[in-house]
Amino acid sequence: MELLEVLNENGEPTGEILDKNKIHKEGKYHKEVALILLNDRGEILLQKRASTKEIEPDKWAWHGGHVIAGETDIEAIIRETKEELGITLNKNQIKLLIKLKRDRFPNRQFTIAYYSICNLDINDFNIQKEELSEIKWFPFEKFKDMIYHNHPDMMFKNNENTNKIISVLETIIKF
Repeated sequence: MELLEVLNENGEPTGEILDKNKIHKEGKYHKEVALILLNDRGEILLQKRASTKEIEPDKWAWHGGHVIAGETDIEAIIRETKEELGITLNKNQIKLLIKLKRDRFPNRQFTIAYYSICNLDINDFNIQKEELSEIKWFPFEKFKDMIYHNHPDMMFKNNENTNKIISVLETIIKF
């Protein structure tokens, strides 16, 4: 059971704590974090979701997860990174990218997106097989092309929030 804080439409805690599945079923606002790992070669690390995932199985996505009740955003992204990728980041390596609101039932959420520079080789990661089937460094331009053309293997689609993330990333990545 994954207990999450329920938020109001402004992203403020309501004091209610519910199981993730109940929050999704009822379409209540909650918080998640995203971490976009970039390297010095202008690539983005994407993870392929396991085929057993209920939502978007076998799709490429960036890294992230829910913020558990009582956890800070940074604690959540450090925990998710350790669990899913097998690496430990410290809070000084994680930089705020953008804050977004998704208001589409049933997954209504506030996403705090971060980025970090990571020059590890794929073999340096130890992925959690229950969550991911593989990880891969993608050239940023290929990643953008997959988004803009709604590639069927991509979890994220060409929409306002994804375009905001790409726009901010373009100011960080030096071509």
